[in-house]
Amino acid sequence: MSAQTSVTASLPSPSSSSSLSPLTAQTTAVRPSTMTLPPSSPATGVTDSERLYGPPGWTVRIGLWHLLQPWLDTPRLLPHERLLTDEAALLTDAVGAPVNDYVPFRGMDAATAADLLLRLPTSALADRQNLSPSLRAMLTACARADGRVRLSGYGIGPQREDERLCVEALWVADPDLQGYEVFAEHSRACQCSALWERVRQRYELDARCIPDDIVRTRPEWAGGGVGWWMWWD
Repeated sequence: MSAQTSVTASLPSPSSSSSLSPLTAQTTAVRPSTMTLPPSSPATGVTDSERLYGPPGWTVRIGLWHLLQPWLDTPRLLPHERLLTDEAALLTDAVGAPVNDYVPFRGMDAATAADLLLRLPTSALADRQNLSPSLRAMLTACARADGRVRLSGYGIGPQREDERLCVEALWVADPDLQGYEVFAEHSRACQCSALWERVRQRYELDARCIPDDIVRTRPEWAGGGVGWWMWWD
């Protein structure tokens, strides 16, 4: 996973949802604990017709793995290494399915999200990471935000009965949201609930609970821009 940078801000609490103080921050390198272990495989013996969202290989047929390629959660490479490895960054078999059944990605952009909304089966768009927003809601928020919302998650390959795409985190960089204060210990001064409510309403997110992790970060895949990382376990 790419290194990210946490920004700790000392600001007066916003007096209203429309008036926030300018951000004054210091940065320290951190790696938020946002990695999800690969989901366990379902019990064997499931027939093709019982698969979650389509027959085996449906993710290959809609071009999912090609779309995820630019956003693979792989180690940073030197320029000369990228030239040698970019085309083979995602190892696939003869039919285009990923060799690994678990493929994490980070920082998906608006164009990719809009494309996936057109390609994914309707049933697959209802998928959600436990209590997170639905896949449709996450992709729609990203597609409409003009770069201010980016997505992270994982794909499950055709080797598994639960073949699918899942988004487990969004990164929100709206300038008017950066004045909130969020603390790891969630003290009374923590404004995580107010921040989440603004994000939820603005992007019409149908989550069933507040994110498990809210951290201000400067991810490499966003060019070092500051934003809120919101992740569901």
